[in-house]
Amino acid sequence: MNGKYALDTPYPEVRGTCAHGDLRMLMDLYCGRAGELTATTQYLYQRYLTDGIDETLANCLTGIAKTEMRHHALLGEAIVKMGGDPIMGGSTCFWSGSNLNYNQNPICFLQNNIAAEGQAICNYRRAAACINNVSLSELLLRIAQDEELHIEIFNELLESLNC
Repeated sequence: MNGKYALDTPYPEVRGTCAHGDLRMLMDLYCGRAGELTATTQYLYQRYLTDGIDETLANCLTGIAKTEMRHHALLGEAIVKMGGDPIMGGSTCFWSGSNLNYNQNPICFLQNNIAAEGQAICNYRRAAACINNVSLSELLLRIAQDEELHIEIFNELLESLNC
């Protein structure tokens, strides 16, 4: 692992306004069931399980959780700039710890993480294609690039555990 959990490319600054429907999409990415708050807490949970047992895995989970926390902050700031309220919930419900997968097997949870990151990439790309604000779309696509890096890291970790 190279210790990098986000690309060096800067995150675009969000400017302008967006439609109410675009805010709903942002809320789901921010704090929906499969949003950034869930990713952050999921990886922290897994980090706590692996701390003292597999330091490489624990350190990677910490680094990725910090990146997901940055994504959460970027989306929360964008929601405020767009006139929304960054409550801890998606467009249909408040966030809950029941959104996490509490599997404690590292091989299984890494496989789940890879699938979740793949879904996040799809969600970001779909939202970026639908949102009419160019700067916001660019931010979503930039976040998706970090999620692609996370898949690479999780695949490397999974491969090391399967040896």
